[in-house]
Amino acid sequence: MKILPQLSRRKLSILKRYLPYGVLESWDDLNPRLYHAIHIYWLKFYGMWYNKYSPKCLYFWLQIIYTVIVLWLVCLLPAIGEIGYLLKRQYNVGEIAEGLYLFLSEMYTYFKVAVFWLNKRKILRLLKYLHCKEFKPDEQEHREILRDSIKTSRFVMTSYATMCVGAVSVAMIMPLAENFEILPTNVEYTYINVKKAPAYPILYLHHVYYKPATCIIDGVMDTMLAAFVVCAIGQIKILSFNLRNFEEIAMRRRKKAIAERQFVGNHDFYLKLVVKKCIQHYNSIIRYVSMIESAFSLASALQFMLSVMVLCLVGVRFLSIENPRCHPIQIVWMAIYLACMLIEVFILCWFGNELILKSLELSMAAYEGPWMKLDPKTTMLIIVFMERCKRPLRVTAGKIFTLSLDTYTNLINWSYKAFAVIRNMKK
Repeated sequence: MKILPQLSRRKLSILKRYLPYGVLESWDDLNPRLYHAIHIYWLKFYGMWYNKYSPKCLYFWLQIIYTVIVLWLVCLLPAIGEIGYLLKRQYNVGEIAEGLYLFLSEMYTYFKVAVFWLNKRKILRLLKYLHCKEFKPDEQEHREILRDSIKTSRFVMTSYATMCVGAVSVAMIMPLAENFEILPTNVEYTYINVKKAPAYPILYLHHVYYKPATCIIDGVMDTMLAAFVVCAIGQIKILSFNLRNFEEIAMRRRKKAIAERQFVGNHDFYLKLVVKKCIQHYNSIIRYVSMIESAFSLASALQFMLSVMVLCLVGVRFLSIENPRCHPIQIVWMAIYLACMLIEVFILCWFGNELILKSLELSMAAYEGPWMKLDPKTTMLIIVFMERCKRPLRVTAGKIFTLSLDTYTNLINWSYKAFAVIRNMKK
């Protein structure tokens, strides 16, 4: 893919090791690394990627030290301050809601990181499985489908992370509008007055570092799952194309065999070969989707449950702001934060829903193919395949929630009901 002109890429080739894979490299080989290159880049940047070195190597311990420092700055230190803030405001519902929704949203980000580390083998096996022979493109149409799929994956990650960092930028300027009486995130530390120098400027700089870092890590964790699902959708699209056009594909492969002077069977031989490969491809997709669910099920389930709580708490905090006209930046910040939370869950549910719809279309794709030209035995394979496709592929969160737009609607409904209950209690 020509992201940059050829001459510019040559001049910038020295930066390859410092940029995500695929920014300067060509996309001609459609390497599956392109799906998750940006995710892995940011995880490595913040020391959250898997340590590939041996404990006997100095780099192993340097990475461990770097990861511990980052976790202290972006996870533990803010958590201690936010807990201290909550403990000192036990009787103010509005302030508790404000501190709690930020605390929960940040903590479940690092819970997802912990699950990501615990599922190291599953994640690496998923990344390796993307290179299996069934997922390799054979036709030009396959390459176009994969290219669009990779573009979607990278666009979602970049756009969502950029949006979150932009939202955090509003929180960064909020103290300016409040005459530096507050920090971007409410924190309290024992024996430290956070509202006076030198603690205030130091903590403000700390917030400038840790808030964008948390947003990027959270964006990576969420869109990494989406990227795996996008890859599955791309493979289903390729399979749909093969099922609708398996006669044409059989002719192409026969001509290719003739040109390469390989073994050449009759036309029926290649028709059966293409149909069997379609079935093998479908089996590989089923296995791949089950591997996705196994690796991300727990983290997704917790995210869905906590999202209901966070959305509810944001609504409570909205109602708790006295004289909203005097605090416009706070209103804007919370509105943007709410939008980010809704989009975060929507991304997962949207692609999960697309997976269901595209897998259901496989049965119709098989029916629209030239199956009547097959022999009875191969036709029976198509019929069995169509029956199997009536059960759609789906990814669930903890075997409780299905990633779909129906689930997204239910989540919004549950959030509103919880918000209504708390609002009535407050009255």
